[in-house]
Amino acid sequence: MADEHYATLDLPMNEVFDWSEDKTPLRDALWNHYMDESNKNTLSTLEHMKAYKTMSDDDLKVAAGKVLQ
Repeated sequence: MADEHYATLDLPMNEVFDWSEDKTPLRDALWNHYMDESNKNTLSTLEHMKAYKTMSDDDLKVAAGKVLQ
């Protein structure tokens, strides 16, 4: 069973954001963004991703939207 705390991260982008048609899971879209931004530095990407683990669903949507839109 999936952890409900991470349910939003597992949703496709187009279900989280009305501006997106992308079916990539939000978690993967964020990972790809931070990997590209950090020149494929996994440790840096992991540090960015840790912040999303402690956010509420609403905060996560706002923060992810700012990064990905």
